[in-house]
Amino acid sequence: MKKKIILGSANFDQSYGVKKNFINKKEIKKILNFAARNNVKSIDTSPLYNKSEKIIGLLNNHRFNIITKIPPKPKKIKKNNINKWLQKTVMQSLKNLKIKKFDCLLLHSADSLLSKDGDEFYKCIKNIKKDKLTNRIGLSIYDFNILGKILKRFKFDIVQVPLNIFDQRLLETGWLRKLKNRKMEIHVRSIFMQGILLLKSSQLPKKLKKLNKHWLLWDQWLKKNKLNSLKACVSFISNQNHIDGVVVGCNNKNQLKQILKLRQKKNYFSLPNLKIINTKLIDPREWAN
Repeated sequence: MKKKIILGSANFDQSYGVKKNFINKKEIKKILNFAARNNVKSIDTSPLYNKSEKIIGLLNNHRFNIITKIPPKPKKIKKNNINKWLQKTVMQSLKNLKIKKFDCLLLHSADSLLSKDGDEFYKCIKNIKKDKLTNRIGLSIYDFNILGKILKRFKFDIVQVPLNIFDQRLLETGWLRKLKNRKMEIHVRSIFMQGILLLKSSQLPKKLKKLNKHWLLWDQWLKKNKLNSLKACVSFISNQNHIDGVVVGCNNKNQLKQILKLRQKKNYFSLPNLKIINTKLIDPREWAN
């Protein structure tokens, strides 16, 4: 995997995902130290990840480039207050992280750009870059249907999108090629689908039992090909061209060590048709419903 590895921090000192994964500060320190020694140069975080930014600020010691996110714009905020709110949000993140500049500032909710104040919101984001508080600006996308509408109106440096063995919308919609043609940097996340791709079908939480038939096929395919799920997930991403960065979450230092070891290998195997078309089954925002 020549793609750069970006360390995800959604489970830093908070429960995350359907399995409520949680890493305490002692283990976070081990992970960051190991990552720094093994050429991992970026961390992906968000002010919405509880105390993640503050923890990174305490432990980073200027070893990592930081990608963080702009939270969703408050619904009732007035147009003339957007810039003030954004400046306050950004400065608080910089303070939490103990840095002077982000490597990239992503929009956590790209839908904000399609609101009536979308143009004003974008102008304020551009000003953050103009003021040299971030090197780049980007989008974090869940819904590919709105990506075209946004990119017709606004220009960004990076887009962060989900991609895994079950969620192949980036490939199926042609957006991988389109984004490369626009010379945008492409980062993929959710390569383990919030960790559930590493579970057996019998371990799926009750609210995800609707995915059971898909997991039975997944379990059978892994067994037949003598592969473990971690290796298959990492290999699937490794084999995709034109991806620049991969956001990976881990539960401990040893899991990160496994991921980094696997990233160097290209494993060519023929996948069964495991992609899921129904977005309600592959979008984690829908799993609580």
